[in-house]
Amino acid sequence: MKEIIEIKRKEFEVLEKLGEHSFKVERKGKVYFLKKYDNKDSFNAFVDQYRRLKITAIDIPKCYLFDKNLLISVVDFIEGENVFKTLLEEDIKNEEIYKLLFLDEWYMRREKLRIDFHPENFIFNGKKLYYLPYKYGKFEPDYDFNMKDLRLWFPTKQLAAYVRSKGYEFDDARIGNEYAINKQIALMAVKYYM
Repeated sequence: MKEIIEIKRKEFEVLEKLGEHSFKVERKGKVYFLKKYDNKDSFNAFVDQYRRLKITAIDIPKCYLFDKNLLISVVDFIEGENVFKTLLEEDIKNEEIYKLLFLDEWYMRREKLRIDFHPENFIFNGKKLYYLPYKYGKFEPDYDFNMKDLRLWFPTKQLAAYVRSKGYEFDDARIGNEYAINKQIALMAVKYYM
């Protein structure tokens, strides 16, 4: 028997349970990500964060609907490769991902916001780099994106340590020459940094 979740007289068929409170659902042939919140504070935080990031140029999944009584949000389900999962197996070969990453960082600096640039927070669908958690903080002018977050997107010692901190294995043979990696990062920064 199909599990149905009804929100505001709209029925969503559960395709897959993704976590304790999250589901992949379908309505009229379109797939969505549905999340049930534990309390009003976390739900209200999502709504506020979504509304703030929606007016920036950063790509986030569009919110289809939310229900403040049921504490549920329904957003577009983004098909594509999670950047962290890609980095577990191989280096990023598509330079478009880096171009979009630098663009997102520029948008956030312009908006005076700081998002979490860790690779697991992004999905690349072949055209766009989507930021998933909707969380942001106050921009810190002295924070060096190129020396901190960006290094997690290349085969560096920082990436290896980060992958291991998440409980995964990392082949140290993949770690590139520090000089070559720094040169690659500097060239991309010159090419894409605004």
